[in-house]
Amino acid sequence: MSAPDPFALPVSALRGIAGRRAEAFARLGADSLGGLLTLFPRTYEDWSDPKAIGDLLDGEDAAFVAEVARDPTLRRTGRTSLVRTVLRDPTGAVAAVWFNQPYLQGKLKKGERYLFRGRIKRRDLAFEIANPSFEAAPEEGGAGLKAVYPLTQGLTQGIVRAAVHETLGRVGAFVPEPIPVPVRMEHRLAAAEYAYRSIHEPAAREEVDLARRRLVFEELFLMQAGLRLLRTRSSRLHAAPALPRAEAVDRAAARLPFALTDAQRRVHAEIAADLARDVPMNRLVQGDVGCGKTVLAALAMLQAREAGFQSALMAPTAILAEQHHATLERLLGPGPRIALLTSATPPSRRKGILAGLEDGAIDMVVGTHALLETAVRFRALGLAVTDEQHRFGVRQRTALATGEGRVPHVLVMSATPIPRTLALILYGDLDISLVDGMPAGRIPIETYTAKEADRPRIHAFLRREAEQGRQVYVVCPMVEESEERDLASAQETYRRLSQEVFPDLPVALVHGRMKAKEKTDAMASFRSGTTRILVATTVIEVGVDHPEATVMVVEDAVRFGLAQLHQLRGRIGRGDKRSVCILMAEGAEGDALERLRTLCRTQDGFQVAEKDLELRGPGQFFGTRQHGLPEFRIADLYRDLPVLKEVQGALDRLLARDPLLAAPENRVVLPALRSRFGSLFPNVGI
Repeated sequence: MSAPDPFALPVSALRGIAGRRAEAFARLGADSLGGLLTLFPRTYEDWSDPKAIGDLLDGEDAAFVAEVARDPTLRRTGRTSLVRTVLRDPTGAVAAVWFNQPYLQGKLKKGERYLFRGRIKRRDLAFEIANPSFEAAPEEGGAGLKAVYPLTQGLTQGIVRAAVHETLGRVGAFVPEPIPVPVRMEHRLAAAEYAYRSIHEPAAREEVDLARRRLVFEELFLMQAGLRLLRTRSSRLHAAPALPRAEAVDRAAARLPFALTDAQRRVHAEIAADLARDVPMNRLVQGDVGCGKTVLAALAMLQAREAGFQSALMAPTAILAEQHHATLERLLGPGPRIALLTSATPPSRRKGILAGLEDGAIDMVVGTHALLETAVRFRALGLAVTDEQHRFGVRQRTALATGEGRVPHVLVMSATPIPRTLALILYGDLDISLVDGMPAGRIPIETYTAKEADRPRIHAFLRREAEQGRQVYVVCPMVEESEERDLASAQETYRRLSQEVFPDLPVALVHGRMKAKEKTDAMASFRSGTTRILVATTVIEVGVDHPEATVMVVEDAVRFGLAQLHQLRGRIGRGDKRSVCILMAEGAEGDALERLRTLCRTQDGFQVAEKDLELRGPGQFFGTRQHGLPEFRIADLYRDLPVLKEVQGALDRLLARDPLLAAPENRVVLPALRSRFGSLFPNVGI
């Protein structure tokens, strides 16, 4: 029997951690000793150079050594407690107070010297400090750097530091080394044991820098290795059906009601060439809102059909799936047999679709996650397409394309402009095609910020637009952490507009909590022109295409990311009429207002995305509903771009020599990849 993995031991194995405290660590993703080691500090406090009290400055965070000059007093008022005392050294005194920490009354002893640290406030000639941290005064000097960790209710910095210190003592010497020695030597990376000790308990700032660089490299290296292995194994172990480019595809392209742009023609040629090979295509088609990606998917699906194979297009919402189905029928005409499969498909029709997919009577199917159900079987699936790829992630991206022997080609599309830095992480297993041109005749969308005082003018503008036959979106926030409040806000906005502001105009409401048929009916009414004003949540963020919609008002715009606002804005401006986007920004100031003004200055989604990534970081780039992006513990994709480039080069050289990382010196990678990111890569075979 093998010995238990010490890193898998629960955090409750440590002294003083059980029950609610263990649950609190679990909320931080540190439910095991290994998880605790990767609970990296978010910053550090410098305790290394204590000041004299007389030298303290108002507003600074500082350390100082002082004697407790008075017995601490405890006062309780309801649920609030205050411990007060005075701290003194030969140069002055500081009045200290601790809130809701009554146990400190017995820990601080009059006449004893301690090393304190906190934020200083100066009132006239008196110093004050609230909730300072403290420990026994050292013989000389200070206490070096102390890690500052993310916290949750029930934990303090002292509790987390003690837990990490004990963990380092128990397992620090056994930290595995997941980077092959040649790579580590080439890039001058610290050893794993040193890096983990120094990131948590550094003796100096230089140690933090060395440790962080090593750990960032490791995290990005493992993620990229997993994506590269997906790609290598797919091309080596599987064959795809060769789908030669047929004349019927070129004739269909020539019959389109518009001319393809140069960018569309270039990307279409790249896709067609990939499909004609028996190596599985794994290609991302990325482009800004409205650049014309759906027609490229349609031509690819037709190429599969002409070669005798089926294709599937998976979209994240039923609304988008329905629109794609209608678009394919319009672009490809009566020849191909195209089905729509969502959770709202009636059982009788669903049964017929499933039978048609299994016996080959259906050439193409468009659907939602319903396409991933085990009941869905294809006679000969040659092409799997997913739209708005960032909403699915690696596991779902590959779910349609799994199997033994011959597998389908994979084409993924995203209208979210993803900065190149982020695309390298999300889509390291894909070739990337960029549709970087827009159809002729697109009129730029005018974008403005507004405040509550502007409401009367905005309402008058909306009425004029509606009375002239144009249509309006009013978008309300809808994010996971406050869905109930947000839904109430959307419903209240609908009530106010439909009953008080525009009682004589047709106003409708659509949100994600509605039944599928209710959403479909609401969108159909808007598309037909019956509804003039549509109050919606971000259910309309992607794909909804309606040329008569010329105005969008975004409520509480500061709650959205820039990339998401750019997506929303792309729902208008699809015709030949002037379009206006109004961002309600009551109370927005500083960085928040500057973010919104970025949208007012540019129509370029990639510029918007770069700014969003810079300001908010990758964790929030797609909003709270994003599931494809890995949870990085220490890497920052904006700050660490130089390290990411190093990782890319290291893997290029390593995989050129050993494509499956099977050589003895490289076998350290796969166990670490399985431990860290294995659930994201179901088909790597690790």
